[in-house]
Amino acid sequence: MTFQELCYSLPNGFHDAELHRFEMDYLTRTLRLHLVVWIGDMDDPPRREAYRPALVTLKDVAYLIIEPPDFEVMQQGEYPWREPGDIRIDAGEGPVSQSDTIVPPAPEGTTANWMYIDDFNRYLFFAAGDSSLEWTGAEEIRA
Repeated sequence: MTFQELCYSLPNGFHDAELHRFEMDYLTRTLRLHLVVWIGDMDDPPRREAYRPALVTLKDVAYLIIEPPDFEVMQQGEYPWREPGDIRIDAGEGPVSQSDTIVPPAPEGTTANWMYIDDFNRYLFFAAGDSSLEWTGAEEIRA
């Protein structure tokens, strides 16, 4: 399953998911994303703010590019990166027009993906092959 197919298999993709930690194992070319995924339903008020922790594993990673935080915007107080807490993300496939970063094409057997890191006002780019998701905890409803 590609990362994009994994996104489509979730009720809200990775929109408003929280990135807690990631690990890049260069020896095995494996990227692991420790997330809390928003699985809520906007049409079901009791379940609107449902979240569930998950581990996303991406294999055959061809590249990983992490843009630095937008310190200029942070100094204006618009992005709270320096404050500990949740880091909200969104994710998708292919190029993004809002970034000046030159991203190489995805090698055969991989797809080019992006993750927008809200608190950085920046992107994380990667090309990966097979992707999987493992739920690591129970669903919780947030108020």
